[in-house]
Amino acid sequence: MGMISRVRGRIRSDSFSKIHTIKSEDKLANIVWLLSLVLLLPYWAPRGLLVALGGAWLMAAYTCLVVPVLISANYKYPASWYPAVVKLAQELAKKLRAPVAKVMGVVKTAYAPIERAEKLFLQMNNLSTMIGQLLMFTACDRLFVSQGRLTSLYSLMFYNVVTYSVSYVREICTKEDWSPYVNVTRHSRVKHLAMSATKIVLEWTKAVTFIVTITFVLLALGLEQGLEHYKPTALYTAITGTYYLLTERTFLELWPIGLAALKLERLEGMEALYFGAWARGIVTALALPLVPALVFYERWRLAALLMYVCVFIHGRHRLMEALNKLQEARGSLAKFRRATPEELATLEDVCAVCLGSMKSARVTPCAHFFHADCLRKCLAASDRCPICVRTYVFC
Repeated sequence: MGMISRVRGRIRSDSFSKIHTIKSEDKLANIVWLLSLVLLLPYWAPRGLLVALGGAWLMAAYTCLVVPVLISANYKYPASWYPAVVKLAQELAKKLRAPVAKVMGVVKTAYAPIERAEKLFLQMNNLSTMIGQLLMFTACDRLFVSQGRLTSLYSLMFYNVVTYSVSYVREICTKEDWSPYVNVTRHSRVKHLAMSATKIVLEWTKAVTFIVTITFVLLALGLEQGLEHYKPTALYTAITGTYYLLTERTFLELWPIGLAALKLERLEGMEALYFGAWARGIVTALALPLVPALVFYERWRLAALLMYVCVFIHGRHRLMEALNKLQEARGSLAKFRRATPEELATLEDVCAVCLGSMKSARVTPCAHFFHADCLRKCLAASDRCPICVRTYVFC
């Protein structure tokens, strides 16, 4: 009997300890939940108080520090009513799935003309790029420059002058035909006088425009005349300069060339595809945080335009297009294994497509070696090996 009573006592003590542990965990979960509500109160505080304490940047820092802690704490100590709420939400989602699908179908049909207009807008590449830059620069002007509403226009004009200078210098450096004359045909030596005169005038006009532009810019910066409204801050210059460098066509053509000079084997010669996705992702990421900041300062129309043009249209069309191209290229090469360093050292050959040396390569099922980018371009034209003209058969 004594042993039985001791066993019963242990069982009762264990059950009481478990009940006590459950109650303490529930109490701790309720404390975490109430503390979360208290820490979220600054988001509903009067706008004047937040501006006095530091404005949008203080709220951004507060969000980065506090919100992750709240999420992890509520995940570790969930309140007792969380499972019931989750179950109710799942049941509600199942019931609303069919009506929501119908509504989305109607919205998609109604949005189709707007989508066609967006694509037409993006096809006018120079106009869409300039409007996006102007919106981004104006938003930065309102947020980072205390006075001087013309800072965005001055910055855009200055960046355009730099772009023109870079494009002209690039044209001079890559030019092969320095003859002032134009022949009637490619293989003829007969000079076309009218075309030759036009070419000479055009080349001299470019040179004079370049010299005059550089001279006036240097004079304006040196004498500081006409720059009363140009007061950019360091943060303003960093954001607008980065955005411009990643959206202007002249620099978009130069960045992949510089990236290719690094000869990163992991990119496998597809620098243009990788950089296109990176650049458009960075551009969208730069514009996105400015939208809530503009809303905070009650710049509603500018926030709506920036959100629609620089975030929604740019992200939905240009960013997704770049990501899809990159994913398609990587998917087409996924079936072909990478050549090992030992195989490349033993091969000591060049790529049969571009005749360039191979530091990295892909191997076809018929044991031929190609650069990844060269093989990708060949796959876009045909599914046969460029050397033996066999159809690829994968085991």
